[in-house]
Amino acid sequence: MKHDGQAEALERYRELLQRYHGALDLLSDRGLEELERLVGEAERYATTVRLLDRSEGTLLDVGSGSGLPGVVLALRLPGWRVILSERRRRRASFLTLVAGQLALANVEVFRGDVHRLSGVRVDVVVAQGVASFAEVYAMTRAVHAGEVVLMSRKGPEWRLEADALAAECGAAVAVVAEEALEHRGTLVALRLAGGHACRSSG
Repeated sequence: MKHDGQAEALERYRELLQRYHGALDLLSDRGLEELERLVGEAERYATTVRLLDRSEGTLLDVGSGSGLPGVVLALRLPGWRVILSERRRRRASFLTLVAGQLALANVEVFRGDVHRLSGVRVDVVVAQGVASFAEVYAMTRAVHAGEVVLMSRKGPEWRLEADALAAECGAAVAVVAEEALEHRGTLVALRLAGGHACRSSG
C-alpha cells in the first residue's frame, strides 16, 4: 500500500472508530477525545518495529481491543503479517470489519484467549496495558519464533520488569528501544530468545 493509500485508510479507520465506539464499547469518551494522540502513539510503535531492520515478519497484538496499535501497525507495515488477538466478541467483530473495510490483506483476527493461538511463529509481540513483560512472554511463548521482541508502553519501573523477565524466563534480555511518549510512559521493546518456560508466570 502506497503512502497516500495509507493516509486514506487511516482516516477511514478513524471514522469507523467514531461511528462504532459507543455501540461496541470500543473507547471511552475520553479515549475518543484523545483519538489523535492514540493514533500518533500507535505510529510510534510502527517506527520502533522498523528499528528491527527487517521488512517482514509476523506480529501479534495481544488484547487488540479497538485496534490501537494493531491496525495502525498493519497499515504502516504492509510487509508484516499482523495477528490481532481479542477475546471480546464485539471488539473482535469490529476488528474484522476494519480489516475488510480497509482491505488489510496482512491482518488476521483471532477471537479467543491468546493461549489458544497455534500454527504460527511470531517475531514481535505487542501488548498494550495487558500484563507484565514476563506474563506476556509466558502467555505467548508457544507461538514465539526462535527470537522474539516484546513491545509495550510502560511506567518508570519498566527496568524492574525487564530484570524479572530475564530471571523468570532464564534468558538474556536486550533493550531494543526505549522511547518516552508525549502523554506519559515509555515505549519499550525487549529482545530475547523465544519459547522459554517462565517459572512464576507460566
